[in-house]
Amino acid sequence: MLTHFLLALVLATTSAAEQHNSKDPTTSQKLLAFATETQQSHAHFTAVWPGFWSENTPFITYSLDGQAVLFTTEEPIAGYEQLADNFYYYAERLPNLTDSSFHIQYSLPNDKNATAIRLSDDKAAHADHRETLLHEAFHGYQRDAFADRGRNEFLDPKYLDETSHRAMLALQFALAQQAHSSRDLDDIRAWLSVRVALNEVIAPEIADYLGDIERTEGTAHWVGIRSSYAEDYRNSMDYFFENFAPHFETTHAVRTSAYITGALFIDLVNDFSAENTNWRHAIEQGATPFELAVQTFSISTEDALGNINEILSQANFSEHMTRAQTSQTDVITLADIEASHPYRLDITINLPMTDGGIELPMFFSGGDKGFHQLEVNLIFLPHAETFQLTLGNIAIDVRNAPVLADIRSALANEVTMSIWSQSPMTTMEDLRKMQDLEIRFGQSIIQSQVGWKLAPASTNERLQISL
Repeated sequence: MLTHFLLALVLATTSAAEQHNSKDPTTSQKLLAFATETQQSHAHFTAVWPGFWSENTPFITYSLDGQAVLFTTEEPIAGYEQLADNFYYYAERLPNLTDSSFHIQYSLPNDKNATAIRLSDDKAAHADHRETLLHEAFHGYQRDAFADRGRNEFLDPKYLDETSHRAMLALQFALAQQAHSSRDLDDIRAWLSVRVALNEVIAPEIADYLGDIERTEGTAHWVGIRSSYAEDYRNSMDYFFENFAPHFETTHAVRTSAYITGALFIDLVNDFSAENTNWRHAIEQGATPFELAVQTFSISTEDALGNINEILSQANFSEHMTRAQTSQTDVITLADIEASHPYRLDITINLPMTDGGIELPMFFSGGDKGFHQLEVNLIFLPHAETFQLTLGNIAIDVRNAPVLADIRSALANEVTMSIWSQSPMTTMEDLRKMQDLEIRFGQSIIQSQVGWKLAPASTNERLQISL
């Protein structure tokens, strides 16, 4: 599942185009082939969600070592070798294009943006890469086209302490899977009735969170799979349902489940609504996929609540309750990390103002452990696969380590990143010898030029640095 979080990247470009010979013709041709095939499918992408994609939509595909191909009908980034009309090859890594799996709204000349996707050597995975490209590109589209987008991106973990809440989430997911498999009206209405009950009576805070994540991630997931896999897209939905473990002990699990339940709501609305229904516009204006499904299938609150006990009985809700009560949690908490990782590094960064706004060019991939919002703008990654931040002369690239990103004071121009390790990342003695900051541990590196400070309260076990 996708567990990525991206904030705006700023690209520094050179002033004049330079010609480069291809470093690896094989890689350049693979990148070009993927880009060409993607661009030639633009009409299909447009039909999935009109307005999202066109034959002129720019995008970038790149390799792990930084080689890249840009498609654009406008001014390209400097330093290219033109491989074909509108396709530009870069032998060296583009500025700020890290080895992360994707970038949203990567800056191009003349205030244009492109989504970038990293391509693996496995050609069999190219359809998956295209799905990710389109999913993430749709998030870029949402930033411009969706009204009231960031309504409810936080769910307090305390709501998952209730066994009945976790059991109800598991039940509604099981009913969603049944509705997807059968496409039967009775199954669809049973699922929707449970969601209405969740929304109206049982846990409205969870239901609100689900609905808003389904609107952002569910629509992006549906657009990605429908565009990339064409008539086979429901096989991808099958795979998601079959491989997701519906334990719901973390907000990350709730969020991840919304990818597929949101996509399913969209799929059902698309299939069952009248031809003249402009449901895409309704979602762009603020409706959730759940709300549209309730309208499409004429589910009233009164009927849903009147039938809920019968539905719970038929769906064996008691079994979901038993599993929720007896399941053993494998959730890694912040307290677990603090107990098992004795070394901590706190990095506080003063953010610059640019054109009246704050820049926070941060990217992370949570890996198998995902990420959790402990509070609004307090993000905990128990085992970050990647955590990267590049800002001016500051470069933070953390791999396979616990990270806590505290961006609660971002509007006050300050953020703090905490990193844990089971062995020393560096020592106060070594830091005092440095003019330019350079800390290397494992596969991670933290760098900054002069101007950084070591806090007087630092110890070898807890280092505190300001940049």
